Amino acid sequence: MKQTNQLFTIIALVFMLISSCTFAQNKNDIEITEFKTKIVSQKYILVDVRTESEFDDGHINGAINIDYFSSTFSEEISELGLETPVLVYCKSGNRSGKAMKIMNDLRFKEVYNLTGGFKGWLSGKNTISKE
Repeated sequence: MKQTNQLFTIIALVFMLISSCTFAQNKNDIEITEFKTKIVSQKYILVDVRTESEFDDGHINGAINIDYFSSTFSEEISELGLETPVLVYCKSGNRSGKAMKIMNDLRFKEVYNLTGGFKGWLSGKNTISKE
């Protein structure tokens, strides 16, 4: 019985640890409504981390393109300045989530990732640019 209680305690602790790690990874993923509010504030630089051809097919108004797959991604993103607040997105939120991790590792002070990415933006019938 004592071993069963210890096993239960260990499993509960591991579960709590895993849950807290997952929460920490996603705390800066934000929904479209909050993303739009931050864009309008003009405090943030908007970065599209998709490829150049994806960007040229359409992007959120005001975005700059820094390709996540570029061998110079870390250098290019660092040129924004670590103090610069950044909003980042990609096609679905996967690449931009990874880009946000890189930016956090580089010690950017403030970075937010668009949940659902550009696909989510389009599904909400939000405006885009092809310029």
